Amino acid sequence: MSDRTVQRSGIGPVGARELVLGAAALLILAQLALRAWALYPSWFYLDDLQMLDEAGKGLDARLLFEPYDSQFMPLGRLLAWVVSTNGLVSWGLAATLTLAVQLAASVACLWMLSTLHGMRWEILVPLSLYLFTAITVPATMWWAASLNALPLQVAFFCAVATWWRYLRTRRWRWLALTLLVLGLGLLAYVKALVLFPLLALLALAYFGEGSLRNRFRVVARRYWPAVGAGVALAAAFSAYYLSQVPQLTTDSPAPVAGPLADTMLGTALPVGLLGGPWRWSEINPPAGLADPYGWATGLSWVAIAALVAYLGMHRRRTGRVWLLLAYYVLASYLLLLVTRAPVVGSVAGLEYRYLADVACAVALCVGLLLLPALGTDQGTEPRPDPVLRWRLPQRYAAAGVALVLLGGVLSTVGYARIWHTDNPGERFLRSAQEGLRDAGPVAFADTVVPDNVIPGYLYPFNTSVRLLPVVTENAYFPRVTGQLAVLGEDGEPRRAVISPAASAQPGPKEGCGWLVQTDPVLIPLDTRVFDYTWWVRVGYLASADTTVEVRIGSNVVEAPVRRGAHELFVNVTDDFGVVTLGGLPAGQTMCVDTVDVGTATPGGPL
Repeated sequence: MSDRTVQRSGIGPVGARELVLGAAALLILAQLALRAWALYPSWFYLDDLQMLDEAGKGLDARLLFEPYDSQFMPLGRLLAWVVSTNGLVSWGLAATLTLAVQLAASVACLWMLSTLHGMRWEILVPLSLYLFTAITVPATMWWAASLNALPLQVAFFCAVATWWRYLRTRRWRWLALTLLVLGLGLLAYVKALVLFPLLALLALAYFGEGSLRNRFRVVARRYWPAVGAGVALAAAFSAYYLSQVPQLTTDSPAPVAGPLADTMLGTALPVGLLGGPWRWSEINPPAGLADPYGWATGLSWVAIAALVAYLGMHRRRTGRVWLLLAYYVLASYLLLLVTRAPVVGSVAGLEYRYLADVACAVALCVGLLLLPALGTDQGTEPRPDPVLRWRLPQRYAAAGVALVLLGGVLSTVGYARIWHTDNPGERFLRSAQEGLRDAGPVAFADTVVPDNVIPGYLYPFNTSVRLLPVVTENAYFPRVTGQLAVLGEDGEPRRAVISPAASAQPGPKEGCGWLVQTDPVLIPLDTRVFDYTWWVRVGYLASADTTVEVRIGSNVVEAPVRRGAHELFVNVTDDFGVVTLGGLPAGQTMCVDTVDVGTATPGGPL
């Protein structure tokens, strides 16, 4: 039978390739199904809403290139703008876009592995470890984090694949594609800078020759266009970033270095690599933190040490692979150490979104450890005379991989359930949405929302004047109104009650209080209030629909009044001890029996 006949019949290498590709596609679809189950019942959280608020103001260069919380992320800004164009907050669209980028990352992982090792059954092991690890889940569930993390994962896999093809062929198109991918990665997340040394290490380890010094000479001579272009791109971006993006903190990272190493490298990472953490802390829902059992952490370290020793005794050249992984883990640690850790403390090490792309490095390194590398004779290979004669039976190895994958799935489910059941921001804002759905335009006082909805450090975005327009079109914030509402502690819109810091003295006219007509009437308060933003409530009985002039400190407003007994609310920022009313048309009167100055608090239902 000829080779052509074999190919046509689907037997042999072509048929095997298609079967592997089909199995990989099924694994990717299974991952997407699990992520879809996790994502669609979830909702936005913290920074997500602020990014949507800013994106809703329109797409321009300022929006794209303005850093967000010390993050330069034009690509994320663009995706946020796409979601904002769908009207009010659209979690369905955000979740769908997240799944689309996740699909791109998963397919890119398959492409990377097949580029390095060919389309063979064994690549399904590192592919599955990436697809079902819980390490990547927190950076997928938190939408703002996914705008950084998922494009970086796409960039990681694509950069390694195109770079490997360039190293093998030295064709310019693969170098150009590598630089393009790296550039796009930098537009998503500054951490893409970590990819430059990673690619350099791959070149030195697998396409250099001889001693370390000679490897540098060989790579620099053979791949000089890539060296020059890569250094130029990394230097240009670094210069722009350092000069244009404000740093999150100037505090010294030294005090937190040890505790962060313990939480991130000593606890979260080892259990995550082996399918953990199996248990999540819910001290800051819905963003769960790794909370593994102590025995599980110890057992994970034992298993990792045994794996390193076993592979070292059975395969040659494993040291360079562990060096690649160690570099990437260390880079992730150092980046967190000098940015977020001095602000939030060592607890940041238990947050897997700072380790998400380490899962990419794990997939790369597992492939390099276990499989021959195409295009080079410097990959790992079985030792002709292994130090350890005993070999782990394949069925035990398969069972171990299956347990790791099962642990990853169970850990994913446990994490997602926190988002499904305990997102205080979702409960609060959905309650506001529902309460205003059929209410028509409602005048609101600007108040601060509870800390578990939006924490105070995000001021002014923790105020209702910034939050409500993101989720509803029925809220407005006037300076003067006849009816006033505030959000309750549960997000339910409620009538505003003024908690008085000062009140008017009793009026002189019996049965009326303070009689207001054309001439100004000065109504003294029982105490002078300091300079602050106050709501002034005036309770009145008017003879006709008209307007009244209100003078409060340096503020002068024309306020509408209605015939009969009603209220008037005026918002001012000033210090004052008198409220002046007047300017009614001749023949019209207004009796004022109450003037309260204070802050708006929740009262009864609307």
